[in-house]
Amino acid sequence: MSYSSALHLVRGVKSRLANSGFEAEALFKQAGLDEGDGLACDALTLSDKLSHLWELLVDSSGDPLLGLKISTPHRLGWLGVMGHIMLVSPTVQSTIERCHGHTRVGMVLPGAQRPVPQQRYDFVWCVLLRTLRCASGRDDATPVVVEYAFPQPANAHVYAETFGCPVRFDMPHNVMEFADTDMVMALPQAAPLSGGAVLASLARAEPPTFSAKVQALLACMLPKGPPMRDDVAARMMMSERTLQRRLAEEGTSFTALVDDTRRELARQSLNSGELSLKMLSFQLGFSEPSAFYRACKRWFGRAPSDIVGDATPLLTRHPHKLSA
Repeated sequence: MSYSSALHLVRGVKSRLANSGFEAEALFKQAGLDEGDGLACDALTLSDKLSHLWELLVDSSGDPLLGLKISTPHRLGWLGVMGHIMLVSPTVQSTIERCHGHTRVGMVLPGAQRPVPQQRYDFVWCVLLRTLRCASGRDDATPVVVEYAFPQPANAHVYAETFGCPVRFDMPHNVMEFADTDMVMALPQAAPLSGGAVLASLARAEPPTFSAKVQALLACMLPKGPPMRDDVAARMMMSERTLQRRLAEEGTSFTALVDDTRRELARQSLNSGELSLKMLSFQLGFSEPSAFYRACKRWFGRAPSDIVGDATPLLTRHPHKLSA
């Protein structure tokens, strides 16, 4: 699982650089980075190479605010590559702490030999904020505060303008803090591997049903492996029994909902053909591609390799019952 996310990380950063007008190929070569590093490197070595890349970017551009500009915090069109990267990448160590109605997300970008430049943190914080905005459907969603374990720069006001909240420097840790109400609001419409089409399929009801909220959370958890019911209940701030009861009231179950979520994500991704089948199987939380193959045969009556690139709409053979 970590390796597929690391590969996406390398490809995602390279794509963003190219789209921003940088000579991505030359910079990657200078930093000793290759797409294969996402699969071959250990986490610390890959992290050092990414830090080197950001140093080269700042040197070549002369712009210390580059990390904020390459990934400005607006909504994402495709959450699967960039949103999940930050959350499951082996080059990011994160902590989540709840305190007085707020959720504090702490982040450490570890390295072996090379110090991590602030611009890498700028970039990843922007990705996190873009993910939240995409999930909530609110371009105005902002943190309560952002804290940096870096000295205050001369242009500190740009950080406050970018994130829309106070930004503190010289703090003990790198932290982005959100109001719990904003975090909960993000659950009903979280968009997983694809963009607007999946968003619509996972959040059809107005207001969103409880099942839709759970599905959105499952979509964000699947790249880390099969979601566990106790973990989902904890994230929804309720007991497992309450989770089961509320799903049963809407005519479904936790197991069925995991299957439904995987099926909807598979439908969108197979139609788009943007991920390899092996990569997609891991992004959907399957332990091996053969399990994904069997699921596709059950869902659609066809092998995944027969679906990619086929314009024929995918029809579900045996859909689970879900609330309208």
